[in-house]
Amino acid sequence: MTILCKSPSSPFARVGNLVRPVDMLVSAWRFCQSIRAASFALATLFSLAGLPAKSDPFASSWSEQARGTARMRLIAGGFSKGVYDAAVEIKLSPKAVTYWRLSGEAGVPPQFSFTGSENVANAEVLYPAPNRLDEGGIEAFGYRGGVTFPIRVTPRDATKPSGLALTFDYAVCERICVPVKGHAELLLPQGGDSPERMAIMAAKALVPSILPSAEVAKNVVISAGTDTPADHAKPHWSLVWKGTMPAIDLFAEGPDGWAFETHKTGPNSFSLVPVEMPDAFAGRVSARLTLTGAHKAYEFTLPLAVAKAP
Repeated sequence: MTILCKSPSSPFARVGNLVRPVDMLVSAWRFCQSIRAASFALATLFSLAGLPAKSDPFASSWSEQARGTARMRLIAGGFSKGVYDAAVEIKLSPKAVTYWRLSGEAGVPPQFSFTGSENVANAEVLYPAPNRLDEGGIEAFGYRGGVTFPIRVTPRDATKPSGLALTFDYAVCERICVPVKGHAELLLPQGGDSPERMAIMAAKALVPSILPSAEVAKNVVISAGTDTPADHAKPHWSLVWKGTMPAIDLFAEGPDGWAFETHKTGPNSFSLVPVEMPDAFAGRVSARLTLTGAHKAYEFTLPLAVAKAP
């Protein structure tokens, strides 16, 4: 019998940094249900059951997914210097999770489509720093209970109103892991005092700051090494953070064909190991790193040197 379950997919089951959606249809796992029940659930999930519209001009109505486990809406915070502050707000049940742009060993990253928007030249989605989540022995990167993704919206013509339309594909995992789709539209107000402004500011404060190259050189020490003698050809690196902020976690993203595991090895120190890399690669690869602390996070890029295998 085919089972729809949360997938303990291997890092090698990726396409680049993504876990394939097909990996979510696997053999039995500890959170499973029969395909008959799953079919009914999926049919319900993909129907967009919008809740009653609100009178707030700074927020769209809620769009409900996953049989009430998840809901999403667009909110607006204001218009300043030719850019709208907006966000997509995701509410989940307390134990449910959704994923960062790098999902880890399970799930799929969110996908944002702004097709159908009016007078929008660009909509840039910002990602709050993720948490490392233990999902039944599987490591995932994302958010539990909900998340707000800030969106910087640049209009084509700042003198005319802009209408933001979002179709949002994401995964919701609680007892099972399922793909869902939400849709919301909002005419972005050019003036007025938004009641959603504080929520958007709070979400933006969770987005990692770009660490200038001078600060990277000052505060980040990276050194290369090798694994155990039995696997001496496999590269790995040690990263030590010298900044004043106590570091909690490190996440690493690579170009297509690369995937990294990171682990904390001591106070402010971490290991980086490629679990996927091109065969016979030698040279330098750029890793996009996100370093998190209790109240702050940083993002920076480091070149990692890979020696030619003997």
